[in-house]
Amino acid sequence: MDAADRRHSRAFAGFSLAWIVRRLFSGQRRQSWWTSYAKAAAGTLFTLTAVIAAPIYFLALRTALDPLTVPQATLSNGTKTVFLQGMMHVGSEGFYKSVIYDLEKALSDGVVVYYEGVVGDPEGDAWFSQTVAGGGDLSDNYEMLGNTCGLSFQLDYFQLLRADMTAHPERHINADVSTADMMHEYERLVSDHPAFAAAVQAEKSESSSSDTGGGGIGQLLGLLQSANPEQRSLIGTACRGWVTMALSGHKAPSALDPVILDFRNRKLAERIIADTHQNIYMTYGARHLPGLLADLKASDPGWEIKSLKWMRTIDTPEDLSGAID
Repeated sequence: MDAADRRHSRAFAGFSLAWIVRRLFSGQRRQSWWTSYAKAAAGTLFTLTAVIAAPIYFLALRTALDPLTVPQATLSNGTKTVFLQGMMHVGSEGFYKSVIYDLEKALSDGVVVYYEGVVGDPEGDAWFSQTVAGGGDLSDNYEMLGNTCGLSFQLDYFQLLRADMTAHPERHINADVSTADMMHEYERLVSDHPAFAAAVQAEKSESSSSDTGGGGIGQLLGLLQSANPEQRSLIGTACRGWVTMALSGHKAPSALDPVILDFRNRKLAERIIADTHQNIYMTYGARHLPGLLADLKASDPGWEIKSLKWMRTIDTPEDLSGAID
């Protein structure tokens, strides 16, 4: 349908609606056809605009009124203290600035820092990409998501610590496991626990059958290619609301959780227990907190959460302007 056809269709719809209104309301029949048509067209335009804009407003309000948060938790057994800063791979600039500020303060106090980040290993990289990252690179996927939503990628801000990491590598510790470690644990579970192997296979089959080529975020990314700046702003608002909704509340367990969460939590707890430092600052995904605490308590029941507060991770980007007189 070309532009002329679309104009004709809109005109026909307007006159049809005006005819219906004049038939239903006698007062309208005392007015001219053009007056009825103008009112009907204006009412239709207002209604369509409201219908189209409603999802955007809903997602914007969801982000504002029911924000996505991560914990700041202090864990201690009386002799050793761990400060866990919950993290997200993409978030608002203000969130990461606050995290970096707290992290630099911890470093100035002589505290050792633990970072989350599965370590690459040639033996396990291909398995990790295919089984955990969905055939791609996780960092690339998160960076793409951040660009789509008008958010920041966490690794961009951790580059600010590169000079201190180079000067004091002993204070910056990647406390995670390697891709090969995860692959070996996966193979062990598949071999020793048939229920685990069956659950992974079922989840893989379900994911394959429901794959629609990128889902909602893929569609948003496609729209960005031809969008103007105003449209990109609306798409970013929708994307931030989508991420907030997707990550809020209780996340359904994954068949791979015994490898992605449980195994890594156990190894992290073992590292904390063996560390001779009395104070440790950690930047880790919030989902690790319950399992990590349980593993620490299994070694020493004295471990408990001493304090807990929450930080907002996603907010509307600042877009300030002014004039120079």
